[in-house]
Amino acid sequence: MRLKSITFRCSAPQVSRLEEAMRTRSTETRTAFISAALEEFLNFAEQADVAKLDLFSLVEQVDAVGCGTPFRSQA
Repeated sequence: MRLKSITFRCSAPQVSRLEEAMRTRSTETRTAFISAALEEFLNFAEQADVAKLDLFSLVEQVDAVGCGTPFRSQA
């Protein structure tokens, strides 16, 4: 597998949430944490009932499943 880097910017509140989540889960690097989160989301999104949703319905579904800050308030 050929790996590629992805770089993006976060707001200060997002960075704080990321660092707090890394501390509570004992994740060593941001890359490891973000990779795990992306893998979890992709597994979720590939479910047959989720894959057929439009973007707005997907956001509602993510909010219904998660226990954290609503997705739409972070966009």
